[in-house]
Amino acid sequence: MTIVAQKAPAWSGKAFINGEKVGISSEDYAGKWVVMFWWPFSFTGICQSEVAAFEALKSEFDSSGIEVVGFSCDSVHAVAAWTQSDAFPNGVNIPLVGDATHDITKAFGFYSEAIGCAYRATAIVNPDGVVVSASANFLPVARDPKDVLTTARAFQLGQGCTVSQRPA
Repeated sequence: MTIVAQKAPAWSGKAFINGEKVGISSEDYAGKWVVMFWWPFSFTGICQSEVAAFEALKSEFDSSGIEVVGFSCDSVHAVAAWTQSDAFPNGVNIPLVGDATHDITKAFGFYSEAIGCAYRATAIVNPDGVVVSASANFLPVARDPKDVLTTARAFQLGQGCTVSQRPA
């Protein structure tokens, strides 16, 4: 079953943002375009490359009016330790939620019981709170945040969009 074209599940959790652990929820993003992305666990190279790539594009997401929130099956404490380590010399400013209970991940259908963590997954939620795009990869293959940004911008156009019409 897919979550596409469904109302995004309500969620809340603790996030590490700009050096602080704070509570955030889906209500904080009501009426906004939101890219939500999941990675299996912190302290791994592939996951680090993805989070760093989303962080590198943060200003482009911001200028397009698109919020970005990351989710890990680790605790918020592990996420904080990871992002404050040498893995991220410039830090991370995207909110990163520690979903140690896996409740958020399961609600979106991105949790694997067999392996005990999230897939590498992405959901794009429109301002009406509807999931307009969802994708998931198995663990060894990363996704490209540039593609996620292009897809989100295409949905913002509010019309049919062919490959040749891709937003810059």
